Formats: sequence, C-alpha cells, structure tokens
Amino acid sequence: MSKTPKKSKKKKSATIEHIEAASLRGEDTSQYFGEAKRMPPREVQKIEKRDNIIKLNVDLTEEFLRELDEVALFLNISRQAVMKTYLKEGVDRHFLAKQARKMG
Repeated sequence: MSKTPKKSKKKKSATIEHIEAASLRGEDTSQYFGEAKRMPPREVQKIEKRDNIIKLNVDLTEEFLRELDEVALFLNISRQAVMKTYLKEGVDRHFLAKQARKMG
C-alpha cells in the first residue's frame, strides 16, 4: 500500500465583494486582515503640526473631488472649507446621536 502525499489546502483569497457580504451578514471577517494590512498606530504616522493645526493626507476619487469642487463653486468657498464644514457637521451629528442614545 503506497501512501499518496496529502495535498496542502491553500487558503482561497476572498474578493472584496465576498468580504463585504460576510460583513453585512454580521460574520467575523478578521481572518482576511492580517497584521501587515493594519494601519500603523497614530503616533507612528507622520504628523505635521503647526499652530495647533495638524495636516493630513486623504485619498479621494476623482468623481468625489469633482463633487466637492461643484459644491465649493456653488457656495463660493474653497474645497478645503467645504471638506472641513461637512466633516464637522458629520462629527457633530455623530456625537449628538451618541448623546441621544445615552439619554433615552
């Protein structure tokens, strides 16, 4: 009786669609994200500080940039002002909702 070598099972890499669907179903998707794919802690990231202002880089799609520029043109303000205003509104809404959940 000869022994046949066991085939090692390769982990099949999942598509982003598969991972998204699993996440939406509430399944644990941490297996798809290893240590190498995690963001470095904040203190390791390069931070440029000046007068209590921290500069950072944000990756945006061209379409999203066009939309921001359209809003900026309509409001007659800079793209940066649009981004800061909308980010602040979103963060404020988040904390107001969080506070409302605690109260009721």
